[in-house]
Amino acid sequence: MVFKYAKMICLLLLLTLPVQAQTVQITASVDQTTLAVNQQLVLSVELTGEDANRITSVPPPDGGDYLRFYGSRGTSQNIQFINGKTSISITHTFVYMAVKAGSYTISPVTIKYKDKTYQSNSIPISIVKTGTSSPGSRSENREDDSEDLFLRMLTSKQRVYPNEPVIVTFRIYAKVSVTGINPVQMPETTGFWAEEFDLGTRLQTQNEVYKGVRYAVADIKKYALFPTSPGKKTIGPLTLDCQVRVRNRRQSKDVFDSFFNDSFFSRTVTRKISSKPVAIEVLPFPATNKPSEFSGLAGRFDLNATLDKNNVKTNEGITLRVRISGQGNISIIPKPDLFIPADFEQYEPTVTQNINRSGNGISGHKTFEYVLIPRFPGQQRIRPFAFSYFDTGKKDYVTLRSPEFTINVEKGDEEYNSGIGSGFSKEEIELIGQDIRFIKLHSPRFSPLESRFYQSFYFVALLVFPALLFLLALAYQRHMEKLNKNRAYARRRGANRLARKRLSQTKACLGESTQKEFYSEMSRALLGFAADKLNISSAGIISTELEKSLKARGLDAELVDMYIALVQKCDLYRFATTSSSREEMEQAFKKAKEAIIKLEKAL
Repeated sequence: MVFKYAKMICLLLLLTLPVQAQTVQITASVDQTTLAVNQQLVLSVELTGEDANRITSVPPPDGGDYLRFYGSRGTSQNIQFINGKTSISITHTFVYMAVKAGSYTISPVTIKYKDKTYQSNSIPISIVKTGTSSPGSRSENREDDSEDLFLRMLTSKQRVYPNEPVIVTFRIYAKVSVTGINPVQMPETTGFWAEEFDLGTRLQTQNEVYKGVRYAVADIKKYALFPTSPGKKTIGPLTLDCQVRVRNRRQSKDVFDSFFNDSFFSRTVTRKISSKPVAIEVLPFPATNKPSEFSGLAGRFDLNATLDKNNVKTNEGITLRVRISGQGNISIIPKPDLFIPADFEQYEPTVTQNINRSGNGISGHKTFEYVLIPRFPGQQRIRPFAFSYFDTGKKDYVTLRSPEFTINVEKGDEEYNSGIGSGFSKEEIELIGQDIRFIKLHSPRFSPLESRFYQSFYFVALLVFPALLFLLALAYQRHMEKLNKNRAYARRRGANRLARKRLSQTKACLGESTQKEFYSEMSRALLGFAADKLNISSAGIISTELEKSLKARGLDAELVDMYIALVQKCDLYRFATTSSSREEMEQAFKKAKEAIIKLEKAL
């Protein structure tokens, strides 16, 4: 009986074991997808996986009437050890000759291993007649080939809801030697709240097969774009100037010609590439079951509200912390709608946020800290408050509620003076009987006055000073009210202070070893100052948009051109591989200060 149960348990364990993952993967790629008749085509078949080195034979695919098989160039092997795991890659290379013009699809490579069949991808190619010009031909006298270098915009989604993130990656594909990349035009993101990912200062390259061709690829820019309203939105292209190293083409038939075709004897040319714009459809939020306290946020969030203590005395402060965390646009999480009893004195909350811009999404948390001071004893209650958002996974609204807080307030040692009189104080009682001073009867002595005080300057000043003080206080009160109500006015008034602070941070990064940090801080100072003065969002602002906004104010064209040139110079040195000397950085810093001062006077 025991043996029978043991067999059943072993059988159940075997059934619950996970199915073994595929141990071999096959990827086929060609060196070109468009070629001419009598031109060679190189086909590479890459085997990866744990058992890749156990497969010794790979049959070359049939070329049909279009490709003639010439033979094999052998195999190459690559073994890597990453985190204690072995990664094996075996590449088989075959050579074909194009013999007929037309469109042809290279059939998948099929391999049988351990009673399983593995299959690669198929590759469509185009063969043109000899001498016919084609965008993808590898004619030896061509240097600019669109298939050798291009830029793609990859989007995680193309149909989203407002404030649902679209992860946008700008990826460069190259089969040529790229020595430098300079951004010329940043993508237009009007209608989106932009959060940029930190990809580091050095590009991370890897290999990728795209449309059957193997490229060296690298991510240039990566954003999380949150659409602010429903409708059709377009993400503009990114334009780059790429420095490409090409060999010198010699027409001489000298026997030493091949020596000078070595990569050492090469020159660098500039090629401009752009990604294609992408349209995003932003769907409106569903009208059904929409809660009244809906915040307009989309994603996934959690709500946590805590009170540091529930038993206090009057005039003793307590702290209410509200933390909203999750995945979504953390920056626009609104302040909670709290109902605080009238017996509490409350202050504006302290807001802190932490945003994680890594991986494939934006996550983090935002914390609101309220300081509450009870003024009267008794039992007080803080009602629950709600936070609603749209869950993009469930496609439905979710409402989170905080708990109800009960606070027991005891009478403290110090009483709060409410301003209501309740009788005489101790000092007032001591003055009873002494508050009437009797008139002393004696003969007065008068003397003539040489000057009268009420006619003096000091008397007039004493009369005018309270009125001036009142007017100053009134003006200051109106100024503070305007700062609180008018966000544009507040940004303009605080622009100079923020600009000085940012310039001081820029000067702290002055040094050849901190070039990218220096130009990054200078760019923040220039864009932030202009955005504050114009009351536009500094997040995701680009130089062309800023130039339009400045010229719309009727500013001097020379000043606008100088300001935009400084911004573009900052972008250039932030992403360029070339370095800038300390003298150039000091000169750029001096020009930035002058530009900010001139723009302040002009606005």
